[in-house]
Amino acid sequence: MSNQTTEHHDHSLALAREMKELTAEITRLKKMDFMQVFNHPVKFLFYSFMKGLMIGFGSVLGASVLVGIFIYVLAQIRLVPILGDFVQEVINQIQTEQSVKPSSNIKFPTSNSTSTPSTQNITK
Repeated sequence: MSNQTTEHHDHSLALAREMKELTAEITRLKKMDFMQVFNHPVKFLFYSFMKGLMIGFGSVLGASVLVGIFIYVLAQIRLVPILGDFVQEVINQIQTEQSVKPSSNIKFPTSNSTSTPSTQNITK
């Protein structure tokens, strides 16, 4: 019976020691600068703003890298026989559309062209 009591007592001492260490650690953390930010609303807003900027910048940078990798992979698909022809056709179509410039002979309707036919005959 004394063996169980000794084990229980040792376990209680170990638990008490861990509680003291945990209390000391929590006290040390409360005194640190980054925890003091929560006590000052202006500092908290500034750090929150900076965090938002960094998250936004990281998201844009990450998306740019992913899009770049995606485009690179698509460019390599041209080497695949079946998909390559389709991708090459799409690329050719895009290049054709970019090279075609709108003609300057096209006339857009003006506010006068919306008049009725009888009025158009009078003005001519």
